[in-house]
Amino acid sequence: MFRRTTTEKNRDLSQKKFLKKNGFVLKFWKKFRIFCIVILIAYSENIFSEYPSKPIGEFKSEYDQFWFLYQKEIRAGESETIFRPFYSSYKEEKSAYRFQTVLYPIYYSEETKYWKVWSFLFLFSGTSMLHEDVGEDSDVLTPLLFWGWGDTAREKYFGFFPFAGKLKNKIGYSELSFFLFPFYTNWKYKDYEATSVLWPLFLYASSETREEFRIFPLYSKKVHRGKYERFSVLWPIFQWGTTFQDKREPVHYKIFFPLFGFKDSESGNMKSRGFLIIPLLGSFFGYGYDKRTGEKDFNALFFLFQYGTNQDEDYGKLILFPFFGHYRFASKQTTFVTPFYFHLQTDTYHIQSDDTFLIPFYFNSKRKYVQWDRDESYLKLWPVFKYQKDREGNVIWNVLSLFPIKSEIVDRIWDPLWSILEYQKLSNGEKRVSVLMRMYTQRWTETEFHASVPFILELELTPEKTSWKFLYGLIGYERIETNRNLQLLWFIKI
Repeated sequence: MFRRTTTEKNRDLSQKKFLKKNGFVLKFWKKFRIFCIVILIAYSENIFSEYPSKPIGEFKSEYDQFWFLYQKEIRAGESETIFRPFYSSYKEEKSAYRFQTVLYPIYYSEETKYWKVWSFLFLFSGTSMLHEDVGEDSDVLTPLLFWGWGDTAREKYFGFFPFAGKLKNKIGYSELSFFLFPFYTNWKYKDYEATSVLWPLFLYASSETREEFRIFPLYSKKVHRGKYERFSVLWPIFQWGTTFQDKREPVHYKIFFPLFGFKDSESGNMKSRGFLIIPLLGSFFGYGYDKRTGEKDFNALFFLFQYGTNQDEDYGKLILFPFFGHYRFASKQTTFVTPFYFHLQTDTYHIQSDDTFLIPFYFNSKRKYVQWDRDESYLKLWPVFKYQKDREGNVIWNVLSLFPIKSEIVDRIWDPLWSILEYQKLSNGEKRVSVLMRMYTQRWTETEFHASVPFILELELTPEKTSWKFLYGLIGYERIETNRNLQLLWFIKI
């Protein structure tokens, strides 16, 4: 990995200001990094989900399988059923947690006794929560239609965008109303209330500490007392204001679009300059520095060339877009070579991660959870091979994995449909091997052995039982302790 450095929270305030004020260059790189991560792991599960999506206990399994189409597994306190690829269900009794999918990722849901969330095509979603003080409330959100209901008035709302509606306690506001959007819009948060007509052309908002007025593009004023003041005339041509008024060194800025943009701290320790500013591209040429931290930044040809460093060596970047880039801030760093290769690293006191991507052919992710002293890894050589080790110690690999994404749930549901070879080493000591889309499967422990060939053979060897069946009982044999039976023609036992 790499050396831990000071966290963003503990950085000097003036340094933190400089990073934020430095205009488009830094903002673009942060957004680009986030965009790349989202594209790469759009279907990935949470890094450390509170709930599992499959049986992980160290208890003996009761397992049943038919080809790749069906499997059922029961362990103490856990159960899973899969009708592949149409439906899957996992239950965990202690927390009453349940996870279900239908043609995942088309639909999935998670729920306990106190909440439920579901998603359909990532466009339609719903949530339900049970509150001890106010009862249950539910929300359904779609691209155009949304509604909510509950035991109190604050949970009840309805809207059909863009015609009319009201949204409560969503997207950062306590209430948002609209009528023939953008003709009329109103939103509230605590004592702050804003009203817009023909948004974003006309707007007025106020509270005890905030004031906003806009007649776009002629004039705008946005003030949060003690934090910032922003003004514009003939936007985007003339813009000026003061930010970080609640910090050690407030920052003043002036923009005369498109010729130049200036930022200066009140005491003169920080300066930033940008020339020939183009929307979305930033400044054709820009530079900035902060005397307190020794930080320096430079960009040319808009965002194509960027360079930055500071005296503590916990911040640095060199970008020759789109061919090469390296960015580091505190405990995180990113490197890319062309738009297809990325290397992302994080090293904190909670998690250490190392992710390498060569889109779409190679994914290699490693995680170490420092507090729990556990690690996990995931490797995919698309479309040939996948290897996974989770934090519970389960190891799974298979030959042929046709989805070029990192997702344990997608792999678990879909890979058996076309896998040539599967291997599993589970935390309860059981091992499993399947060949040719599970045309042959065997699983075993130190004391048991099971084998299956769909439609042809079922074999079970345990200390208590020995049995085999040919063609599901055309002929078979079973021994349970001292009792022995021979089976003929499915119904005859001798």
